[in-house]
Amino acid sequence: MPRPTSVTLLALAVFCLSAFKLLGVASGIQRYASLSRLPFSLPPAYLIVSHTVWAAAFAILAVGLWRLREWGRVGTLLASMLYLAQGWIERLLLSRSDYARETIPYALGLNVIGLALVWGILLRRKVKRSFERFVHP
Repeated sequence: MPRPTSVTLLALAVFCLSAFKLLGVASGIQRYASLSRLPFSLPPAYLIVSHTVWAAAFAILAVGLWRLREWGRVGTLLASMLYLAQGWIERLLLSRSDYARETIPYALGLNVIGLALVWGILLRRKVKRSFERFVHP
């Protein structure tokens, strides 16, 4: 059974998210001195470490999805929730700007749509069968 197109697109999207996080790491390291002088709620090192962890996690999960490994599917389901939870904790507890508060409905809508897409793709019966093929050959 070939890889479903939706899984291929999701694997590419997860890989792109990993690359985006890696760019955040590079940017944070490059601008660390100037970021340290800004009044953030958390030190810039937190941003760099967080981006590094997510970049690695998303890269590993993208490989798992691409190779149709069950751990990639389950890991992506869990990581999608943890990633959004971290984002909402940071937004609700650490945001200081009015803009962050004004964009809550928009961000919530996008997050719900994104989570529904990921879960909808990975929980479809056809997709689950594709992953099970490698668990029980």
